[in-house]
Amino acid sequence: MNITSTKEYTVLPRPAEKLPEYAHAKARQTLAEKLQEAFGLSEAAAAAISNAVVDPAAVRKSINDTADPTVESIAVPGGTLLGIRTAVWARRIMPDARNPRTLPSRRHPFAVEPGKGAEDSKFRPVPEPRTPSGVGPEIAELAVQIESREHLHWASQQAAGYVLANNNWKDSIASQGVMESVYLVAMTYNHDDGIEPVTTLTTVDGSSRVTATHEILGIRSSDVPYDDQDTKFRGHIRKLNEEYERGADKQTLDTLRCERIPALILVGFVPYHSGTTGFPTAVKSIVALRHVDPPTPWGEGPENESLADEVLDELHRRSLITSIQHAYYAGSCTRAEARAAHLSDDPAIRAAEIVGLLTNPDQRFRTAIRVAVTSQSTRKRIGTKLLNDLATALVLRAVAGDPSKADQVRRYLRFAFGKSVHSQVWQSTSRDTDTLVNAALSEVHQSIANGSVDERGPASLELAVRAAYPLVVSGRLNADRGSANNDQPDRRTPGEVLDAMRQNVQGVYQLGQALRDFAEGRHIRAVADDGTIKVQGDAGDQMVNDIYLRGEFPPAGKARARRPGDTPTDRYHNAVSAMANAITALTEAFDNLRSVEGDDGRALVETKGVDQRACAAWREELTQIDDELVLWSVTHRRANGANADARRLVEEAKSLDDEPIMDVTDEWELEGDEPLSQTAD
Repeated sequence: MNITSTKEYTVLPRPAEKLPEYAHAKARQTLAEKLQEAFGLSEAAAAAISNAVVDPAAVRKSINDTADPTVESIAVPGGTLLGIRTAVWARRIMPDARNPRTLPSRRHPFAVEPGKGAEDSKFRPVPEPRTPSGVGPEIAELAVQIESREHLHWASQQAAGYVLANNNWKDSIASQGVMESVYLVAMTYNHDDGIEPVTTLTTVDGSSRVTATHEILGIRSSDVPYDDQDTKFRGHIRKLNEEYERGADKQTLDTLRCERIPALILVGFVPYHSGTTGFPTAVKSIVALRHVDPPTPWGEGPENESLADEVLDELHRRSLITSIQHAYYAGSCTRAEARAAHLSDDPAIRAAEIVGLLTNPDQRFRTAIRVAVTSQSTRKRIGTKLLNDLATALVLRAVAGDPSKADQVRRYLRFAFGKSVHSQVWQSTSRDTDTLVNAALSEVHQSIANGSVDERGPASLELAVRAAYPLVVSGRLNADRGSANNDQPDRRTPGEVLDAMRQNVQGVYQLGQALRDFAEGRHIRAVADDGTIKVQGDAGDQMVNDIYLRGEFPPAGKARARRPGDTPTDRYHNAVSAMANAITALTEAFDNLRSVEGDDGRALVETKGVDQRACAAWREELTQIDDELVLWSVTHRRANGANADARRLVEEAKSLDDEPIMDVTDEWELEGDEPLSQTAD
């Protein structure tokens, strides 16, 4: 199976295996007699249980002494339920035809007379199960009254349709089988039309899982109570095993995984006080504790923390990280201990290493991550979002502060690692900030010289990942705050802003400055094009915030925020911004013209055209602009590409002395750059 996708990992299916034979009648009869003796069950209920159990002999042994049987005790309001954990045959149990999930959508007779409305009101809803007639309230049996077999079939179809539309487990169960026990009880179905009562194990919790299982197996749930063909079932098992030995196809393997289901069979009830609570009420209590009034959900934060810990454990089990690295990434070692182990105590470097660990393209790491996540959840998609969430959970273990602020940082930081982090080859290194900034600057210069529009290199990417920590943790860069009361015109994620910053020289300088200032415990300051600190007159150094960063580093082709100064450089940048705004307005005007439709629905510009003199004049102006843009682009490559620093040194030398101190034209004419004499041709 292919598990090498770069965008999302595929969950490997649980291995299938041969099925045991269906237990012989003698073994099932012996278990049924034991159940009757130990728990007072009726003959029909005991037979339903013994016929459904995969290994009756093992269950019989587990019950132990009939005077003190070994069972599981489940505390509920009013008493204690008794249950037996075992595996059951999926074809010998059925989901509850009155699944509580369907309650709000039921059509009751007072509103719609049965048979007079649509299909959903063809029959009365199946009533609530009761204690069977002549059975004590502490006996673990239920009975329900139905009109006919067709009534049960209709109710089962209604419940299955709702479940498969709203809580469909088919994909997960086909791949992994049912992994959490379903709760079962012996249910007797009494018929108004004179058909003999039938008893079968029915879910009181787990109807969605059993419904999905029956859908995979291709059986009607409502047929289960009426199917007592042992010979046919034995033949079915034999055929599956033979296909398995020959080399089963996917459908057969899915079937093999679904034929058996883990279950907790309720077999008894011990009330606290006689006559106060019966078995039906106790069953409702256990379902309510699981669905109506469950413990407070963990939420995404604790859930991702647990998954992240499991990922580290799995990486360590596979010897992909050492014990000290495990403690380091988990945040369970001190900074002094990290230094002693030759690991960085800088939280920004640690953050980059964690992101690098979870985005490692090595198949061994991807497999470990997949195994760790699917051990706790088969529904999670192991894509870039989850990897960012897991990285964020580990990264924030370096943050100490207000828990409410930490939760906000968590929501923002998860968006700080963009597509390039997952698609481009890079790794976290222990280089200091200045060395990393210089390497990133070299990449930017070389990329510009090569004519690359938006791709830089691994150093600038590492710098952006590392700088995400101080910028987001300090509140200098935020994610989208949603629609309500939101004055953010720029809806880019932090990762997209960081990616824009690493595309040019000023942005690289700014990323480096964020790391330096944060490490020194000071507010992050803004830098100019040459990396020097920006000053706001008498107000001192200019500080960065989310609005500043988004305005200073817009998406390609968008206008930069207007600069308040009046220096030639300020006027230049403002003119560039005005040009960007004009191009945007031109594009909008062009699109608006194309969208004007005539009475026939066709664009008028396609039938009427535009005055040819106007078109000729516009084309001439656009051609002149296009020629200038080509020249400006070449000039930008020359000024900012490889060897740009050498040119600046020469210009500075010329400004100090009328006579040049050296001729470095030949040095400029290096691979990947333009000589000074090159024109815009």
